[in-house]
Amino acid sequence: MTAPTILIVEDDKLTRWSISRILGKAGYRCIEAASIAEGVAAIDRQPPDLILLDIRLPDGDGFALLKTLHKSHPSLPIVMITAHAGQGTAEAALALGACAHLGKPCDSVELSSTVDRALPRRAPA
Repeated sequence: MTAPTILIVEDDKLTRWSISRILGKAGYRCIEAASIAEGVAAIDRQPPDLILLDIRLPDGDGFALLKTLHKSHPSLPIVMITAHAGQGTAEAALALGACAHLGKPCDSVELSSTVDRALPRRAPA
């Protein structure tokens, strides 16, 4: 059985690295993107099993990408992440189709358990 692939769309290099390291140790394969454009290109090459998507990105709004992806890939789980967390932000993310919302910095246990819960269950090989 291959490890699930997680696409991390986050503009902050240290945050991307940290999330990738935490999830890599948990057994996930991580792909990193620093912008919406890089994230879309990665999805076009090979759709991941889950996306961690920052709300504020240098080339656009993560909410806009969430809406687009929810229409084009309705079964793809997307977890929104932001340093500007608030009840309204979480509610907006969930209303637009995100399966979860995490504040940054992400606690490693909370991050891993959120990703694990969000991924579809796979039958053993």
